[in-house]
Amino acid sequence: MSVTRFIGRALLASIFIKNGLDHLQNPDPIVRAARGAEVPEPELAVKVNSGVMVGAGALMAAGLMPRAASLALATSLIPTTVIGHPFWDKQGKERQQQQAQFLKNLALFGALLIVSKE
Repeated sequence: MSVTRFIGRALLASIFIKNGLDHLQNPDPIVRAARGAEVPEPELAVKVNSGVMVGAGALMAAGLMPRAASLALATSLIPTTVIGHPFWDKQGKERQQQQAQFLKNLALFGALLIVSKE
């Protein structure tokens, strides 16, 4: 594996590791969002999703099973994006902020798909 590819994967993984750890340490806002979206067992769903982010992020950062790790992260990003950034329900500045986060997550999703095909 090239140094550039290793650094790129580690940088991509870093946001998932950080957010996963943050959500494990302070799950309440995420659990509230999951509950509002009527996710069954929201506490468990947040723990599982956060664990996937940390575990798969660490694997990808280390260059271990990057295809599987990137697909796991891409899968976890779908509910995170739809539940966490519903810009279509917002107005004004909040809508713009949520839309920017939604689009950022789409860009991350695209990067993960590229990694999954390497």
